[in-house]
Amino acid sequence: MTARMISRLAGLLLPLNRRERLLLAALLLAVLPLGAGFALLLPLHERRLAAEQAQAEAAALQTWAAGRLAEKQTLARSAPPAPGAPAGLSGIEQRLIAAGLRRRLSGLGSGPEETVELRFDSIGFEELGAFLMGAHPAWGYRLRSFRFEAQEAPGRVAAWITLAPQQ
Repeated sequence: MTARMISRLAGLLLPLNRRERLLLAALLLAVLPLGAGFALLLPLHERRLAAEQAQAEAAALQTWAAGRLAEKQTLARSAPPAPGAPAGLSGIEQRLIAAGLRRRLSGLGSGPEETVELRFDSIGFEELGAFLMGAHPAWGYRLRSFRFEAQEAPGRVAAWITLAPQQ
């Protein structure tokens, strides 16, 4: 403390009588430890809360990873369905009708080496993705090639897909 601060403090305390000074000293003795306690304990409390939150997040991540591992093991144990004979154009058309995509189909034809070619001039990308994800190996086809072109409408694409018989 500087001399000027000490003189100011003395100037504030001199007009007080003895009892008021004792009361002020008792108040300072009670408040200073509380302030110091909060200054030390509050950051410790905040760190503890952050550590508990990090621990809860790590436990949730571990639970999620264990679930994915169990799911992977279950999937690995189940035998993949055996591929069937190729369904042919009419079989694929029936599946497109069942999926509600036949009206969006612009072209369906056969290509070289028993391939099937599908063309969609405008289809929702999510719809087409769901249909292709649902393509079961029992249909007898695998995806040989595909091409998508984005359209101006959000989420819409033009698609050319070639399916080949599974070997």
